[in-house]
Amino acid sequence: MNRRGFTLLELLVVLGLIAATSFLLAGALGGSGKMAPLRSSQATLANLVTAARTKAAATGRKTRLLVNADPAVSERYLRFVVLQLAQQAGSSPTDWVTTQSAFLAAGTYVAPGSLVGLVTDASQWKRVSDASSDLASDLFASQSLAAMIEGDAAPQTWTGVAFTPNGTLAALAGGPPPKGSIVIALGEPRTSGQPPVQLNDPASVCGILFSAYGIPALLDGRNAF
Repeated sequence: MNRRGFTLLELLVVLGLIAATSFLLAGALGGSGKMAPLRSSQATLANLVTAARTKAAATGRKTRLLVNADPAVSERYLRFVVLQLAQQAGSSPTDWVTTQSAFLAAGTYVAPGSLVGLVTDASQWKRVSDASSDLASDLFASQSLAAMIEGDAAPQTWTGVAFTPNGTLAALAGGPPPKGSIVIALGEPRTSGQPPVQLNDPASVCGILFSAYGIPALLDGRNAF
Protein backbone atom coordinates (compact mmCIF):
# COMPACT_ATOMS: atom_id res chain seq x y z
CA MET A 1 0.00 0.00 0.00
CA ASN A 2 1.38 3.42 -0.93
CA ARG A 3 1.55 5.97 1.86
CA ARG A 4 1.60 9.65 1.12
CA GLY A 5 2.58 12.37 3.59
CA PHE A 6 0.95 15.77 3.89
CA THR A 7 2.09 18.42 1.44
CA LEU A 8 3.19 21.84 2.69
CA LEU A 9 0.01 23.39 1.26
CA GLU A 10 -2.18 20.89 3.12
CA LEU A 11 -0.36 21.56 6.37
CA LEU A 12 -0.73 25.33 5.92
CA VAL A 13 -4.46 24.99 5.25
CA VAL A 14 -4.94 22.79 8.34
CA LEU A 15 -2.96 25.19 10.55
CA GLY A 16 -4.94 28.11 9.19
CA LEU A 17 -8.24 26.37 9.92
CA ILE A 18 -7.14 25.54 13.47
CA ALA A 19 -6.12 29.16 14.11
CA ALA A 20 -9.34 30.50 12.59
CA THR A 21 -11.42 28.14 14.74
CA SER A 22 -9.55 29.29 17.85
CA PHE A 23 -10.25 32.92 17.04
CA LEU A 24 -13.93 32.16 16.44
CA LEU A 25 -14.19 30.42 19.81
CA ALA A 26 -12.48 33.36 21.49
CA GLY A 27 -15.01 35.74 19.97
CA ALA A 28 -17.98 33.53 20.74
CA LEU A 29 -17.08 32.85 24.37
CA GLY A 30 -15.82 36.29 25.32
CA GLY A 31 -18.00 38.48 27.41
CA SER A 32 -21.44 39.94 27.07
CA GLY A 33 -23.13 43.29 26.77
CA LYS A 34 -21.28 45.96 24.86
CA MET A 35 -18.05 43.92 24.76
CA ALA A 36 -19.73 41.12 22.80
CA PRO A 37 -19.85 42.97 19.44
CA LEU A 38 -16.27 44.17 19.98
CA ARG A 39 -15.05 40.63 20.47
CA SER A 40 -17.08 39.46 17.50
CA SER A 41 -15.35 42.06 15.31
CA GLN A 42 -12.00 41.13 16.85
CA ALA A 43 -12.57 37.49 15.86
CA THR A 44 -13.61 38.53 12.33
CA LEU A 45 -10.43 40.53 11.84
CA ALA A 46 -8.23 37.84 13.39
CA ASN A 47 -9.72 35.22 11.08
CA LEU A 48 -9.05 37.42 8.04
CA VAL A 49 -5.47 38.02 9.19
CA THR A 50 -4.94 34.27 9.59
CA ALA A 51 -6.45 33.66 6.15
CA ALA A 52 -4.23 36.36 4.61
CA ARG A 53 -1.02 34.88 6.04
CA THR A 54 -2.02 31.32 5.10
CA LYS A 55 -2.98 32.27 1.54
CA ALA A 56 0.25 34.24 1.02
CA ALA A 57 2.34 31.24 2.13
CA ALA A 58 0.30 28.76 0.09
CA THR A 59 0.42 30.76 -3.16
CA GLY A 60 3.83 32.42 -2.88
CA ARG A 61 2.19 35.79 -3.57
CA LYS A 62 1.48 38.81 -1.41
CA THR A 63 -1.89 39.35 0.20
CA ARG A 64 -3.33 42.48 1.74
CA LEU A 65 -6.03 43.29 4.25
CA LEU A 66 -7.88 46.53 3.47
CA VAL A 67 -10.19 48.49 5.77
CA ASN A 68 -12.41 51.05 4.10
CA ALA A 69 -11.38 54.57 5.14
CA ASP A 70 -13.40 56.61 2.67
CA PRO A 71 -15.70 59.04 4.55
CA ALA A 72 -17.79 59.49 1.41
CA VAL A 73 -18.96 55.87 1.71
CA SER A 74 -20.53 55.98 5.16
CA GLU A 75 -22.00 52.47 5.11
CA ARG A 76 -18.49 50.99 4.67
CA TYR A 77 -16.43 53.51 6.61
CA LEU A 78 -14.09 51.76 9.11
CA ARG A 79 -16.35 48.67 9.11
CA PHE A 80 -15.86 46.97 5.74
CA VAL A 81 -12.79 44.75 5.40
CA VAL A 82 -11.53 42.91 2.31
CA LEU A 83 -8.80 40.32 1.80
CA GLN A 84 -7.03 40.51 -1.55
CA LEU A 85 -4.53 38.24 -3.28
CA ALA A 86 -1.90 39.58 -5.68
CA GLN A 87 -2.17 38.30 -9.24
CA GLN A 88 1.58 38.59 -9.84
CA ALA A 89 4.51 37.29 -7.83
CA GLY A 90 7.10 39.69 -6.45
CA SER A 91 7.20 42.59 -4.02
CA SER A 92 5.24 45.10 -6.14
CA PRO A 93 2.24 43.43 -7.78
CA THR A 94 -0.13 45.65 -9.70
CA ASP A 95 -3.29 43.52 -9.93
CA TRP A 96 -5.29 42.18 -7.01
CA VAL A 97 -8.40 40.05 -6.62
CA THR A 98 -10.73 40.02 -3.61
CA THR A 99 -11.05 36.56 -2.05
CA GLN A 100 -12.99 37.45 1.13
CA SER A 101 -14.88 40.40 2.57
CA ALA A 102 -16.76 41.11 5.78
CA PHE A 103 -18.48 43.84 7.75
CA LEU A 104 -17.62 44.25 11.42
CA ALA A 105 -20.40 43.88 13.98
CA ALA A 106 -22.87 46.76 14.13
CA GLY A 107 -21.68 49.62 16.30
CA THR A 108 -18.00 48.65 16.11
CA TYR A 109 -15.28 50.32 14.04
CA VAL A 110 -11.58 50.06 13.38
CA ALA A 111 -9.86 53.08 14.88
CA PRO A 112 -7.59 54.27 12.03
CA GLY A 113 -4.03 55.54 12.39
CA SER A 114 -5.31 59.02 13.27
CA LEU A 115 -8.28 59.87 15.49
CA VAL A 116 -8.66 63.45 14.20
CA GLY A 117 -12.36 64.23 13.84
CA LEU A 118 -13.43 60.85 15.22
CA VAL A 119 -13.44 61.61 18.98
CA THR A 120 -14.78 64.54 20.97
CA ASP A 121 -11.99 64.61 23.59
CA ALA A 122 -8.63 63.41 22.29
CA SER A 123 -7.12 63.57 25.80
CA GLN A 124 -9.31 60.62 26.80
CA TRP A 125 -8.02 58.47 23.95
CA LYS A 126 -4.49 57.72 25.16
CA ARG A 127 -2.70 54.41 25.62
CA VAL A 128 -2.18 53.07 29.12
CA SER A 129 1.36 52.01 28.21
CA ASP A 130 2.27 55.42 26.74
CA ALA A 131 0.18 58.47 27.64
CA SER A 132 1.74 60.42 24.76
CA SER A 133 0.37 57.99 22.16
CA ASP A 134 -3.20 57.92 20.90
CA LEU A 135 -5.34 54.83 21.33
CA ALA A 136 -5.37 54.37 17.56
CA SER A 137 -4.31 51.64 15.13
CA ASP A 138 -0.63 52.47 14.85
CA LEU A 139 -0.23 49.53 12.45
CA PHE A 140 -2.17 51.62 9.92
CA ALA A 141 -0.23 54.87 10.42
CA SER A 142 0.76 56.23 6.98
CA GLN A 143 -0.83 53.19 5.31
CA SER A 144 -3.34 54.44 2.76
CA LEU A 145 -4.17 53.90 -0.89
CA ALA A 146 -6.93 54.34 -3.44
CA ALA A 147 -8.28 51.06 -4.80
CA MET A 148 -11.33 49.89 -6.70
CA ILE A 149 -12.62 46.47 -5.72
CA GLU A 150 -14.92 44.27 -7.76
CA GLY A 151 -18.36 45.82 -8.22
CA ASP A 152 -17.33 49.39 -7.39
CA ALA A 153 -17.76 52.18 -9.93
CA ALA A 154 -14.81 54.24 -8.71
CA PRO A 155 -11.74 53.91 -6.47
CA GLN A 156 -12.21 54.42 -2.73
CA THR A 157 -9.76 55.18 0.07
CA TRP A 158 -8.48 52.25 2.12
CA THR A 159 -6.07 51.67 4.97
CA GLY A 160 -4.58 48.33 5.92
CA VAL A 161 -1.53 46.10 5.75
CA ALA A 162 0.07 43.59 3.37
CA PHE A 163 1.61 40.17 4.04
CA THR A 164 4.59 38.60 2.28
CA PRO A 165 4.73 34.87 1.37
CA ASN A 166 6.85 34.47 4.51
CA GLY A 167 3.92 35.75 6.61
CA THR A 168 5.69 38.95 7.61
CA LEU A 169 4.14 42.41 7.43
CA ALA A 170 4.66 44.70 4.46
CA ALA A 171 3.65 48.27 3.66
CA LEU A 172 0.68 48.81 1.38
CA ALA A 173 2.52 51.05 -1.07
CA GLY A 174 6.26 50.87 -0.47
CA GLY A 175 8.42 51.84 2.46
CA PRO A 176 9.41 49.94 5.61
CA PRO A 177 7.12 47.28 7.07
CA PRO A 178 4.55 48.74 9.49
CA LYS A 179 4.36 47.58 13.08
CA GLY A 180 1.98 47.82 16.01
CA SER A 181 -1.64 46.98 16.67
CA ILE A 182 -5.20 47.36 15.41
CA VAL A 183 -7.70 49.00 17.78
CA ILE A 184 -11.43 48.19 17.58
CA ALA A 185 -13.79 50.62 19.29
CA LEU A 186 -17.46 51.29 19.82
CA GLY A 187 -19.00 54.12 17.85
CA GLU A 188 -22.06 55.54 16.22
CA PRO A 189 -22.95 57.25 12.93
CA ARG A 190 -23.07 61.04 12.84
CA THR A 191 -26.23 62.62 11.55
CA SER A 192 -24.22 65.25 9.67
CA GLY A 193 -20.68 66.30 8.92
CA GLN A 194 -17.50 64.38 8.25
CA PRO A 195 -16.18 61.93 9.16
CA PRO A 196 -19.52 60.09 9.27
CA VAL A 197 -18.69 58.24 12.53
CA GLN A 198 -17.91 59.21 16.11
CA LEU A 199 -15.99 56.81 18.33
CA ASN A 200 -17.01 56.68 21.98
CA ASP A 201 -16.10 54.97 25.26
CA PRO A 202 -12.29 54.57 25.12
CA ALA A 203 -12.57 52.32 28.18
CA SER A 204 -14.26 49.64 26.06
CA VAL A 205 -11.87 48.62 23.29
CA CYS A 206 -10.11 45.50 22.07
CA GLY A 207 -7.75 44.72 19.23
CA ILE A 208 -4.93 42.73 17.70
CA LEU A 209 -1.19 43.08 18.26
CA PHE A 210 1.26 41.96 15.57
CA SER A 211 4.70 40.53 16.20
CA ALA A 212 7.68 41.37 13.98
CA TYR A 213 6.81 38.22 12.02
CA GLY A 214 3.18 39.21 11.47
CA ILE A 215 1.76 36.78 14.02
CA PRO A 216 -1.45 38.19 15.58
CA ALA A 217 -2.29 38.15 19.29
CA LEU A 218 -5.63 39.24 20.77
CA LEU A 219 -5.73 42.33 23.00
CA ASP A 220 -8.65 42.55 25.41
CA GLY A 221 -9.55 45.86 27.08
CA ARG A 222 -7.85 49.23 27.31
CA ASN A 223 -5.23 48.03 29.77
CA ALA A 224 -3.82 45.73 27.08
CA PHE A 225 -2.68 48.74 25.02
